[in-house]
Amino acid sequence: MNSFIPNTVNLHSLIPCNYSCGFCYAGFAGSNRARIPQHELHQIINQVARTPLPPGLDQRKVTFAGGEPLLSQTIAEDLQYAKKLGLATSLVTNGSLLNDELIASIAPNLDLLTISIDSLHQQTNRQIGRALRGITLSPENYLHRIRYAKNFGCHVKINTVVNRLNASEDFSDFMLQAAPDRWKVLQACKIDGENADDFSKWAISEDHFKHFERRHSHLLNEGITVVFETDDMLYGSYAMVAPNGCFFDNSEGIYRYSRPIIEVGIEKAFSEINFSWETFKARGGEYSCTKAGKASR
Repeated sequence: MNSFIPNTVNLHSLIPCNYSCGFCYAGFAGSNRARIPQHELHQIINQVARTPLPPGLDQRKVTFAGGEPLLSQTIAEDLQYAKKLGLATSLVTNGSLLNDELIASIAPNLDLLTISIDSLHQQTNRQIGRALRGITLSPENYLHRIRYAKNFGCHVKINTVVNRLNASEDFSDFMLQAAPDRWKVLQACKIDGENADDFSKWAISEDHFKHFERRHSHLLNEGITVVFETDDMLYGSYAMVAPNGCFFDNSEGIYRYSRPIIEVGIEKAFSEINFSWETFKARGGEYSCTKAGKASR
């Protein structure tokens, strides 16, 4: 049984996405609906805000994810609601829907903007499925979005899933230009019922992942916090809410769901899933991202 809920809760509030990445494990095949209704989402956020923090931590954060969270018509309202409750706010997006107007509208209530960037080559992104009607974002497109968000005081994080198609790429020059506060590098991870059927197309060995890590480890000396997460570190180390309004975990390589949070309460629901504090801490899960201070591990 989990005694405390970690400082970060990831809200996968909707399934739809305008990309179709082949290794994606956020399809939520076991969910009985496509999104959390806003009134229920706000109840969950309110419960997150009222839940005591683990000892030694002084900040709680909610991360809006998906699917693609910017497909939500209410994302600006939801960020504002979370911020008014005193929560730090984060959003994970593929970046395709970000434009100057949208960034300006959400930035006042957004502490950390995370953009998923899996390749700097258009053809690779098309093969991955990181494209809309064949159109992909270029490195210049990504850099503009990152710099524009920084102008509003947002911290920026980049997520990269290392898989068979991008394992030989070198992101060094791009990362030096983007200068994110944090770069999370994840090994492609298999989840039964989500992406397992053709996972051999994406899977890489731990040795290949380590090669990618060594290629980029020098960035740690350039002021960029780089966090490398093998697939083993991804299992059971995140506090995640699915579109059905339940906590879920992947500790056994398949999604297991709690009872609905609004029915049994957030602490009871979280106690029904597996969570490893040891792995959470080992992957640097305890870090600050508010605009008042630089994001850190």
